[in-house]
Amino acid sequence: MVAIQLARGVAAELFPGYGFPVSEEEKAAVHHLVMVDPDSYQSRVFDRAVMRGDGFFEAISVIDGKIPVSLDLHLARLEHNAKALDMPIPDEKAFHEACEELIAHYSGGHDDPMLRILISRGADPGTGVGRRHHPGMPSIWMYLDGEGEKHETTPLRMVSLSAGRDSRVAKNSPWLMLGLKTLSYVVNMATARAAERMGYDDALFITTDGYCLESPHANIVAKFGDTWVTPDPVIGVLHGTSQRELFAYVRRLGKITRYQDLPVEELKKADEVYQTRGGWVIPVKSLDDTEFAVNTEFVKQANHAIHYEQEAQQAEWAHDNYQPTR
Repeated sequence: MVAIQLARGVAAELFPGYGFPVSEEEKAAVHHLVMVDPDSYQSRVFDRAVMRGDGFFEAISVIDGKIPVSLDLHLARLEHNAKALDMPIPDEKAFHEACEELIAHYSGGHDDPMLRILISRGADPGTGVGRRHHPGMPSIWMYLDGEGEKHETTPLRMVSLSAGRDSRVAKNSPWLMLGLKTLSYVVNMATARAAERMGYDDALFITTDGYCLESPHANIVAKFGDTWVTPDPVIGVLHGTSQRELFAYVRRLGKITRYQDLPVEELKKADEVYQTRGGWVIPVKSLDDTEFAVNTEFVKQANHAIHYEQEAQQAEWAHDNYQPTR
């Protein structure tokens, strides 16, 4: 039984057209991947993933070990992140095939493992090792982990914490790369630990001028009657795949969806609040001292739709009609 499946990607095949070399080991790769031992070391210390956190990633829930949730949205975001980071552009078809191959090799662990794609800028050319390897060639790792943490939909108690920036920074300072899914996650992890130390399940980042951003690992969505609202990504938050899935589901129910600036005091007036992450919808039962209604039946139905009604969900993606509000 293979509960953890790890592979290194072949850059020449996943990023065609850049002239990247192929090693002897990579010539035997299956569908762009070299399967490797998950307990062995697979990254050079000279890689910029290790040295700088310089790269990006995606995390995709694979329901029942077979169904990748929102795969096309994740692969489109890979391309978006690569362009924003001035890195080689991934080939969507090749990555789709690589994901399918990795899933085909998986045969164990819990029902809904997470498939992660990690891409770095490669070996640092400022080092001797980096100079000896093809400059600019990305490093790629992909894995399915059936022994990792399981997804939970237990209602969350959240605390609002300052992000230390105002709502205009993302637009005025695009070089800060806000709203990208980068490997640089130290602030996110530190914030999650801070919330835990304070006795909460998670945090919600707030701008210094009082607007909602996102959680360290999730987007936030609020229900106001028949209208569902999430912060506009232009404020500097990730345009979440799971958030888009939730929007698709509620539009199927005839509801209204909006991207807009969302003051935290307005959020606290919502009927219901949800986190969306990793292909799941999770209810929020409180933020600071404000309590929200928890609709467990809706959570169950929304997650079932996202996981098992993908054709109907995908038909709604085209109606997202996202337009920046700033």
